[in-house]
Amino acid sequence: MKQQLTYTEASLPTIKQTKHSLYTKYGPLLLGYIKEVVKELNIAEQYLAEIFNELKEQDIEEILKPGAKPFLGLQQLARKKLSSFISILEYCTDRNEIEAKKSIAGNKFIDLMNREQQLVFCGIHYYGKTIATLATELNKSEHTVKGLLRESFIIIRKHRNDTAVH
Repeated sequence: MKQQLTYTEASLPTIKQTKHSLYTKYGPLLLGYIKEVVKELNIAEQYLAEIFNELKEQDIEEILKPGAKPFLGLQQLARKKLSSFISILEYCTDRNEIEAKKSIAGNKFIDLMNREQQLVFCGIHYYGKTIATLATELNKSEHTVKGLLRESFIIIRKHRNDTAVH
Protein backbone atom coordinates (compact mmCIF):
# COMPACT_ATOMS: atom_id res chain seq x y z
CA MET A 1 0.00 0.00 0.00
CA LYS A 2 1.36 3.42 -0.97
CA GLN A 3 1.88 5.85 1.92
CA GLN A 4 0.26 9.26 1.46
CA LEU A 5 1.94 12.51 2.33
CA THR A 6 0.52 14.47 5.21
CA TYR A 7 -0.59 18.07 4.72
CA THR A 8 2.68 19.41 6.16
CA GLU A 9 4.89 17.21 4.06
CA ALA A 10 2.91 17.96 0.91
CA SER A 11 2.89 21.72 1.51
CA LEU A 12 6.59 22.04 2.33
CA PRO A 13 7.78 22.28 -1.28
CA THR A 14 5.03 24.82 -2.00
CA ILE A 15 6.11 26.96 0.96
CA LYS A 16 9.75 26.83 -0.16
CA GLN A 17 8.73 27.76 -3.69
CA THR A 18 6.59 30.62 -2.44
CA LYS A 19 9.41 31.92 -0.21
CA HIS A 20 11.78 31.72 -3.15
CA SER A 21 9.30 33.54 -5.38
CA LEU A 22 8.80 36.29 -2.77
CA TYR A 23 12.56 36.57 -2.30
CA THR A 24 13.18 36.81 -6.03
CA LYS A 25 10.48 39.42 -6.56
CA TYR A 26 10.79 41.55 -3.39
CA GLY A 27 14.22 40.73 -1.93
CA PRO A 28 16.10 43.57 -3.63
CA LEU A 29 13.46 46.13 -2.59
CA LEU A 30 13.42 44.87 0.97
CA LEU A 31 17.22 44.83 1.08
CA GLY A 32 17.23 48.49 0.05
CA TYR A 33 14.73 49.32 2.78
CA ILE A 34 16.74 47.46 5.44
CA LYS A 35 20.03 49.00 4.26
CA GLU A 36 18.57 52.48 4.75
CA VAL A 37 17.94 51.59 8.39
CA VAL A 38 21.14 49.72 9.27
CA LYS A 39 23.47 51.60 6.88
CA GLU A 40 25.71 48.57 6.18
CA LEU A 41 25.13 46.11 3.35
CA ASN A 42 26.43 43.00 5.11
CA ILE A 43 24.22 43.62 8.16
CA ALA A 44 21.25 44.35 5.90
CA GLU A 45 21.83 41.08 4.04
CA GLN A 46 21.86 39.17 7.33
CA TYR A 47 18.53 40.71 8.36
CA LEU A 48 17.06 39.94 4.92
CA ALA A 49 18.12 36.29 5.15
CA GLU A 50 16.66 35.99 8.65
CA ILE A 51 13.35 37.49 7.56
CA PHE A 52 12.92 35.03 4.70
CA ASN A 53 14.22 32.06 6.70
CA GLU A 54 11.74 32.79 9.49
CA LEU A 55 8.72 33.17 7.19
CA LYS A 56 6.02 30.77 8.31
CA GLU A 57 3.05 29.48 6.37
CA GLN A 58 0.64 31.83 8.15
CA ASP A 59 2.94 34.81 7.40
CA ILE A 60 2.95 33.85 3.72
CA GLU A 61 -0.83 33.48 3.69
CA GLU A 62 -1.20 36.91 5.29
CA ILE A 63 1.22 38.50 2.83
CA LEU A 64 -0.44 36.91 -0.20
CA LYS A 65 -4.11 37.16 0.80
CA PRO A 66 -6.37 38.79 -1.81
CA GLY A 67 -6.09 42.57 -1.78
CA ALA A 68 -2.86 42.56 0.24
CA LYS A 69 0.32 44.15 -1.02
CA PRO A 70 3.12 41.59 -0.54
CA PHE A 71 5.93 44.12 -0.26
CA LEU A 72 4.13 46.00 2.50
CA GLY A 73 3.63 42.74 4.40
CA LEU A 74 7.31 41.91 4.08
CA GLN A 75 8.21 45.45 5.09
CA GLN A 76 6.11 45.08 8.26
CA LEU A 77 7.97 41.87 9.11
CA ALA A 78 11.25 43.73 8.54
CA ARG A 79 10.13 46.55 10.84
CA LYS A 80 9.38 44.05 13.60
CA LYS A 81 12.76 42.42 13.08
CA LEU A 82 14.52 45.80 13.13
CA SER A 83 12.57 47.26 16.06
CA SER A 84 15.33 46.74 18.64
CA PHE A 85 17.91 48.12 16.21
CA ILE A 86 15.73 51.18 15.54
CA SER A 87 15.20 51.82 19.26
CA ILE A 88 18.98 51.89 19.73
CA LEU A 89 19.27 54.42 16.91
CA GLU A 90 16.63 56.63 18.52
CA TYR A 91 18.70 56.74 21.70
CA CYS A 92 21.80 57.46 19.66
CA THR A 93 20.23 60.52 18.05
CA ASP A 94 18.65 62.11 21.11
CA ARG A 95 21.52 63.62 23.04
CA ASN A 96 19.18 64.96 25.75
CA GLU A 97 17.82 61.44 26.27
CA ILE A 98 21.35 60.10 26.55
CA GLU A 99 22.27 62.83 29.02
CA ALA A 100 19.16 62.09 31.13
CA LYS A 101 19.60 58.31 31.15
CA LYS A 102 23.40 58.44 31.11
CA SER A 103 23.38 55.47 28.74
CA ILE A 104 21.87 53.98 25.62
CA ALA A 105 19.70 50.98 26.48
CA GLY A 106 18.78 47.92 24.48
CA ASN A 107 22.12 46.61 23.27
CA LYS A 108 24.30 44.51 25.55
CA PHE A 109 27.53 45.92 24.16
CA ILE A 110 26.46 49.55 24.15
CA ASP A 111 25.15 49.14 27.71
CA LEU A 112 28.73 48.35 28.79
CA MET A 113 30.12 51.58 27.31
CA ASN A 114 30.24 54.89 29.14
CA ARG A 115 28.26 57.85 27.78
CA GLU A 116 31.10 59.32 25.71
CA GLN A 117 31.97 55.94 24.19
CA GLN A 118 28.30 55.48 23.31
CA LEU A 119 28.10 58.86 21.58
CA VAL A 120 31.26 58.20 19.58
CA PHE A 121 30.36 54.61 18.67
CA CYS A 122 26.79 55.48 17.63
CA GLY A 123 27.89 58.57 15.75
CA ILE A 124 30.48 56.71 13.72
CA HIS A 125 28.96 53.24 13.39
CA TYR A 126 25.27 54.06 12.95
CA TYR A 127 25.43 57.53 11.39
CA GLY A 128 28.69 57.55 9.50
CA LYS A 129 29.98 60.73 11.11
CA THR A 130 33.66 61.45 10.75
CA ILE A 131 36.13 61.64 13.64
CA ALA A 132 36.54 65.37 12.94
CA THR A 133 32.77 65.99 13.04
CA LEU A 134 32.40 64.15 16.34
CA ALA A 135 35.41 65.92 17.80
CA THR A 136 33.76 69.26 17.02
CA GLU A 137 30.33 68.14 18.31
CA LEU A 138 31.78 66.79 21.56
CA ASN A 139 34.32 69.58 21.93
CA LYS A 140 37.17 67.07 22.17
CA SER A 141 40.34 66.48 20.20
CA GLU A 142 40.36 64.01 17.31
CA HIS A 143 42.91 61.95 19.22
CA THR A 144 40.48 61.67 22.17
CA VAL A 145 37.58 60.66 19.88
CA LYS A 146 39.74 57.99 18.23
CA GLY A 147 40.65 56.69 21.70
CA LEU A 148 36.97 56.53 22.70
CA LEU A 149 36.15 54.63 19.51
CA ARG A 150 39.02 52.21 20.12
CA GLU A 151 37.77 51.65 23.68
CA SER A 152 34.27 50.94 22.34
CA PHE A 153 35.57 48.24 20.03
CA ILE A 154 37.67 46.74 22.82
CA ILE A 155 34.52 46.45 24.95
CA ILE A 156 32.69 44.69 22.12
CA ARG A 157 35.57 42.30 21.45
CA LYS A 158 36.00 41.41 25.12
CA HIS A 159 32.33 40.58 25.61
CA ARG A 160 31.50 38.68 22.43
CA ASN A 161 30.56 35.04 22.87
CA ASP A 162 32.39 33.81 19.81
CA THR A 163 35.93 32.58 19.36
CA ALA A 164 36.91 34.87 16.50
CA VAL A 165 40.47 36.09 16.31
CA HIS A 166 40.67 39.75 17.28
